[in-house]
Amino acid sequence: METISNAKELTYEQAMEALEMVVRQLDNGELPLEDAITSFQNGLEYIKVCQEKLTAAEGKLAMFRNGQFEVQ
Repeated sequence: METISNAKELTYEQAMEALEMVVRQLDNGELPLEDAITSFQNGLEYIKVCQEKLTAAEGKLAMFRNGQFEVQ
């Protein structure tokens, strides 16, 4: 199992789906230790991507609420 290198290119939905897959794999308990560690690391990357995407979306919403963006 390889670590991911393009996680930042994923959409929120793609990262969340990949994270859910990692959780299922880890819950299954059948991965060898090294693969489980790699999956866990990948999961952390997917969490980071999701948090970054949510933070960016919250920032945009705050700008709309503060009148900094106008809907055209």
